[in-house]
Amino acid sequence: MTRLRACLRRLVGDDRGSATVWMIGVTVASFLMIGLLLDGGVMLRSRSDAFALAGSAARVGAQQLDPDAAVEGLTVLDPIAAEQAVLGYLAAQGVTGKATVTGDTVTVAVTTSAQLQMLRVVGGDTVTFDATATAEAVKVAAS
Repeated sequence: MTRLRACLRRLVGDDRGSATVWMIGVTVASFLMIGLLLDGGVMLRSRSDAFALAGSAARVGAQQLDPDAAVEGLTVLDPIAAEQAVLGYLAAQGVTGKATVTGDTVTVAVTTSAQLQMLRVVGGDTVTFDATATAEAVKVAAS
């Protein structure tokens, strides 16, 4: 019987260690999948936060009305106050951005970054996101 096994091993080949190679492959693939899941969530949340910050900052800027025009019942933005309010809001949130005031419209562009957790191993460290939002100052008619 041992001669038969020895003969079969010579013909078929030795399979010792094949399960180890397979398990290493499965383990590496599992870690990459977990990394994509965790860091994918971080990236989605960071992107959503960037758009939320841009929208909030644009609304803050759109509330900066010219006091002289407001007394007369007009809706006119104070461009300097709007830009300062937007930049102050973004600085308080720890984000960099740019504000543009055109007429009664405030446009805010924000850049945020997210620190990756697991994909750092394969070369990813941080991911940056750019978001833009616009808000318009509108006079609401009394009903």
